Amino acid sequence: MNNTSSLTELLQSYDDEDLELVPPSGDDLDSPKRIERQLAEGVKRGQVWLASDYGCGIGSTADAVAADSDDADDLDDNSLYVLVAGVNTDDPRLVTVIPLSNDLRAETDDSLVIEQGSPLGEPMVAWPTIPAIIPVRLLYKPLKQFAPATVDAIVANDPAKADPADVVRQGETNEENDSPFVQNREDTIAILLKWHVMCAQLPKLHDGRKVTQHSKEELEAYADALETVLHLVPGQRLAVIRGKELTPEQQQQMTEAGFPESPYSKPVADDDYLIEVEQPLWRVAADAYASSGLPGDPRERLAYKAQFELAARVNGHGATAVRGALHKIANEVISAADK
Repeated sequence: MNNTSSLTELLQSYDDEDLELVPPSGDDLDSPKRIERQLAEGVKRGQVWLASDYGCGIGSTADAVAADSDDADDLDDNSLYVLVAGVNTDDPRLVTVIPLSNDLRAETDDSLVIEQGSPLGEPMVAWPTIPAIIPVRLLYKPLKQFAPATVDAIVANDPAKADPADVVRQGETNEENDSPFVQNREDTIAILLKWHVMCAQLPKLHDGRKVTQHSKEELEAYADALETVLHLVPGQRLAVIRGKELTPEQQQQMTEAGFPESPYSKPVADDDYLIEVEQPLWRVAADAYASSGLPGDPRERLAYKAQFELAARVNGHGATAVRGALHKIANEVISAADK
């Protein structure tokens, strides 16, 4: 005779009063409120993030990146745990990071092992000897932060500087790090190099911008095509010439007619917008914008739209106003993508 009870029978054997559901803490790693709060606070030294290059093609949409790639491996999505060692003061769109792993089989002689004190609540490996400067847009999910003293210990590669409550030791090369199931040090370096190259591809700030000059004939030909190809009336043509975006369908028609992009000087966003829109807070909106299929960098387009939105206001400027304008545009873009 089988005396094993089913799960349903076991649950029914308890009174409702005996069952107590414990809601997740608002400070859990996966708590939406905690993630939202840390995104709003911005990127700071000592934070741990999951970094990912999914959908982060710079200078073009993901589809354009795929079309231009000669190597399918270049399209693989990569992700790493990283410690933010510092934010670039001259260009806050760049951060210095130290790679981390939660797989102790990956530890090497030049690593540190945080046995206690990790924001993930489990041991982690850090490689302070291979820091890298990467675009802040690659930071995807915030995962709390190390104690300040432990951050100093990791950055300085000195376990003795760690917070007394944490346990940090020097790593040791482990033969198991050759396992195909372990993302080893060499894999990590390859990803960081790929990400570092992206820094040079970010939209140029004011001092680094170059304006391409086009001939009168090129300008006239494009203006004529707006009329003959898209059948736009004079007011609509003027708006496009001044910077109004074409719809994806209109852009496709112009591309097929031999005009893949406008020869008119593109309106550019101010540095404050270009810097703010790179922050992880706006990643969802940028991904939604990229899915529209429009050419160009989605964050640069978001920045310009936010600047245009703010310029239409009678008052309100500064960092708070910039973020408010971006919130409005981001909500519009995300809503449009969900339809």
